[in-house]
Amino acid sequence: MRRRHPAVQPPAVKAAVALSLLLCAGGAAAQTSGSVALQSDYRFRGLSLSDGDPSAQLGLNYDSPQGWYAGAQVAGANLRERDLAQLTAYGGLARRLASGWSWEAGASASQFSRAHDSDYGEWYAGLASERLGLRIYYSPHYFGRDLRTAYVEANSFYPLHDKLKLVAHGGVLRYLPHGGEDVPARYDARFGLAGAMGDWSIQLAWVAASSLGPGVGTSPYYTAPSKQALVLSVAFSF
Repeated sequence: MRRRHPAVQPPAVKAAVALSLLLCAGGAAAQTSGSVALQSDYRFRGLSLSDGDPSAQLGLNYDSPQGWYAGAQVAGANLRERDLAQLTAYGGLARRLASGWSWEAGASASQFSRAHDSDYGEWYAGLASERLGLRIYYSPHYFGRDLRTAYVEANSFYPLHDKLKLVAHGGVLRYLPHGGEDVPARYDARFGLAGAMGDWSIQLAWVAASSLGPGVGTSPYYTAPSKQALVLSVAFSF
């Protein structure tokens, strides 16, 4: 998620290598998990990163008994009308509070296989209860641009049945003032139904985002075929 020299491993690769070592060395109390998924449209913070086309994704996650965690995801994407792969690696620490809430803090890094000038990183922190999660992110070079951003999101769900629930998401992306440029905030939302049966899960959601702001130069995204879409996701966990 940041500039790098050819002789130095990018942060996402370093994190992915560290994750593989953790998976091999995990103790009996540690937990490892993974998932494969197919989305009809890869929407990130309301906007398409797959040019409106389907995206296949693979994810791995490791959770230590002490609360440390690490993970990586590979997803099909499309930037500048070029098909490519996005590798995202993350790691952090999560702890439960006496009140029943839990807190977490960590960092993530994203690398694009054929668009390395869009690589970027974020720091994040959050709070979560049983049905509500809040997170704030900070990036010094959002999608490789000279843009400092803060993103705040809220995620929640409401059970309708033991295998069916309503899901909701809301987010605000703020471009922090830099060099005299003041770009308006951008908003996104997701509402849908999510179901589960064994190791399989499916979700159908309406996703929408507000305007990108004045001028293409203010946007780190290269493809946005629609500001709203109905997205179908199917996943298998292992």
